[in-house]
Amino acid sequence: MKRRLLASLMTAIVAATALTGCSKSDSSSEKIVTELQEPVTIEMWHYMTGKQAEVLQTIVDDFNSSNTQGITVKASGQGSIADLNKKVIAASQSNTLPAIVNVYPDAATGLINDNKVVDLTPYVENETVGMAEDLKNDFIPDFINELSQWGENKIYGLPMTKSTEVLYVNKTLLEQLGYTVDDLKDLTFAKLAEISEKCQTELGIAGFGFDSSSNAFISSLKADGKDFVQLDGKINVVNDWSKEFMQFFRENTQSGAFRVAGEDKFLSGPFSNQKVLAYQGSSAGFAHINTNGAFEIAVVEVPHFEGKDKAVIQQGASLFVTNDVSSEAQYAAYEFIKFATNTENTAKFATATGYLPVRKSAQDSTIVQEVLADSNSLYGKIYEVAKESLNYAYFTPAVNNAQSARTVAEEKYASYVTGTSDDVDAMLEEMNSQVETSISRQ
Repeated sequence: MKRRLLASLMTAIVAATALTGCSKSDSSSEKIVTELQEPVTIEMWHYMTGKQAEVLQTIVDDFNSSNTQGITVKASGQGSIADLNKKVIAASQSNTLPAIVNVYPDAATGLINDNKVVDLTPYVENETVGMAEDLKNDFIPDFINELSQWGENKIYGLPMTKSTEVLYVNKTLLEQLGYTVDDLKDLTFAKLAEISEKCQTELGIAGFGFDSSSNAFISSLKADGKDFVQLDGKINVVNDWSKEFMQFFRENTQSGAFRVAGEDKFLSGPFSNQKVLAYQGSSAGFAHINTNGAFEIAVVEVPHFEGKDKAVIQQGASLFVTNDVSSEAQYAAYEFIKFATNTENTAKFATATGYLPVRKSAQDSTIVQEVLADSNSLYGKIYEVAKESLNYAYFTPAVNNAQSARTVAEEKYASYVTGTSDDVDAMLEEMNSQVETSISRQ
């Protein structure tokens, strides 16, 4: 069932959180800590690098210097998302998880099933340290809904690093081809194919590509109302619509009008070097675009198939508090998550990284307003588009080992559209089989 983000205006980067401790909550007989008697040092594992890691560290430093309870947070990068997930699994098995992990919902599923993640509800609803009103009235609803897939009336994490996809366009080259940004309003894939074919013919470069081949497949599937994998484990890969859109992408890739990331891994590099006219990629990827002033960038909503639903993926990691640390450390983690996701910090993190603020109130913050007032700000352009795109956004069900399943979709999509494999039926059957193996793996 298609889940649309009911959130108002652009809300978006996310940085998820989930922390807990031990005293008495209003809604639970469970005891949680709500006050520390002595200083506590906790560790947070994340996957951020570059600018993202730098901004996170400033938030950590601000918290360490301003909290009055003697809480010290140490943020530790663990490599890529895949690297982090492997380390989290290993630490979970040895009961050595840090207080906070910044992971995607699918990775959290395994931890929750193993009782490794704290339900934050007693903290959130506590009269002294709670934030129930903020969660109800200020956080983006579907960011919270995504983190409520594991049970009613349970809050296992809070969002911090949330993003959606936009279409980055070389406006300078677009106009050389005789088009304007107005031609990209309510953009269909048929229109995009027309522009891309002209781009390839006249400029000798591809007109379009997906930064993520797995998102290309999953979002195209969602346009027909189908989840790639459902919470109950049903896989919706083998169907007539999959064959149709895969053939469309194959034909346009074979002609040179479209391309895949391939050895470039991401299309921000080729785009920056004017080797592709436009690409669909994460709002959080904007920091990797560097034009050196060579051309003007436009940002518009992602294309859609005529006659199908609009579907733009909303994804990202959240902050979760683990059960492998003391009650005091869990409470300390909760306090940090509250701080990291407050209005000022979500605005700060979002505008610096391309993620979306997780609170509605961030829209009115000074930092966001200043960015929006700057006509040269790329993030300002992204923000305006994301505000509209979130009306069509969806999140994928938090299925165990979904990241592995996405890798399968990534590989199969690229192999078929580039001509490495030729039989669409065989390719889809193989994808289905490998996805089934991935999600059944515990």
